[in-house]
Amino acid sequence: MTKTNSSIISSPRLGRRGFLTLSAAAVLAPGFGKAQSNTREVEGGIGGTGIVGLVTELAALSVAGSRLTVDQNTTFTDAIGSVSRNELALGDSVTVEAFGASGALTARRVNLTYPLVGNVADISASRRSFNVNGATVQMQAGGISFAEGTRIAVSGLWRGNAVVATRLKKVAPGLDVIAGDVTRRIAGTQIGPLRVTGQNIGRAADGSFANALGRFDAANNRFAISSFENARFLGAAGPLKRLAIEGYLEPTGSAPGFRISGLGHSFARNIDLSAFASGKTLFSGPYTGLFEARRGVKLPENFEAQRRFLNRIAT
Repeated sequence: MTKTNSSIISSPRLGRRGFLTLSAAAVLAPGFGKAQSNTREVEGGIGGTGIVGLVTELAALSVAGSRLTVDQNTTFTDAIGSVSRNELALGDSVTVEAFGASGALTARRVNLTYPLVGNVADISASRRSFNVNGATVQMQAGGISFAEGTRIAVSGLWRGNAVVATRLKKVAPGLDVIAGDVTRRIAGTQIGPLRVTGQNIGRAADGSFANALGRFDAANNRFAISSFENARFLGAAGPLKRLAIEGYLEPTGSAPGFRISGLGHSFARNIDLSAFASGKTLFSGPYTGLFEARRGVKLPENFEAQRRFLNRIAT
């Protein structure tokens, strides 16, 4: 996350590179997801579209308000390597690299980007929250059905230092995973809320995204990294020109005053995000090394309600 001493932009006006601020009651911007005349070249020209969010439809793959064509060249991966498309399920958290014009996107690569893979611990009395790798996981609905010690992969979105889970999947023994924002402190480096150690982790920039494999040491509340990727769209076929990102905002000390939890990309500094300071939001817009979010749609907190909503407006 690029740091700056610029003042926070709070003007609600929409400039050439400004942000379309919606009222707190609004959930849909007319024409959301459709190319505008001044962004058509960016959205449908050379370069790709990066999509980060939850799978809301499988038959016609839909993620974060984008309906995606899947062909024989689409690859499916997770933190370990190749996976089958059949492993995808509703509620999975994914990172997608796509190409094509807005409304006619083809997925080049779909990566199952689990925020956490590890053993269940410290289940609350209500069974609505528990820990994995020292991080809090909060259930959106119902309670966890797994026993403590069960090894699971958690899909969902970071909200501050906790993951709001949309799917839990039992997995075989193997390396633990934590994927999220890097924080560099004098006392050491963190990914999300967890202190991490390991060769070369000190090279990861503050605020960048890291997907780390290793072992969680519960006794010392520390994650020993064996390998990590320090980019969300590692190996993209070309430069990304547009992003569609689903997530929760968290405050920062630099303009524009917020970032998306767990994302690892900076917003442009001159946009007004105050209308989206709480709750889940889908942001969309050009990417030039900074995320110039031009559209924001407030999403239902409940995943099933979100599915119905996004599947109606998916393009």
